[in-house]
Amino acid sequence: MTILLFIVLCFGVGLFANKKFNRNLLIWSLIAFLFSPLFAILILLFLEYVYYTSPENFSRKIMDLYKLRKDNILSEDEYEFKKNILISSIRNDKKEEFLVKITPLVENNILTDEDIENIKRRLYGRVNKNS
Repeated sequence: MTILLFIVLCFGVGLFANKKFNRNLLIWSLIAFLFSPLFAILILLFLEYVYYTSPENFSRKIMDLYKLRKDNILSEDEYEFKKNILISSIRNDKKEEFLVKITPLVENNILTDEDIENIKRRLYGRVNKNS
């Protein structure tokens, strides 16, 4: 009975990681099984705290990159590369707030339509282009 409870807890950690933070269910269930559910939860929460991307921080970093590009300090390729790294690091629970905070970047043509699609994909998962 105890081993069954342990397995259910490990699966619960994986499910929590998947639903709350869009992490891989099987990997986090395995981590919980190998170490312990409590330790896996602590690792997960620590990683999310460290890698949490606030909308203000993201906007500021994109603006800084854009200024460097406009001043010809960064080449177009370097700018796109660094911008894509920032976009790929997005993790945020407040999706709508995030999109509202980056609106000035869209209005000033700093973010392209492709960038917006990538951001939506990072925040919401798959995005249907037809809608």
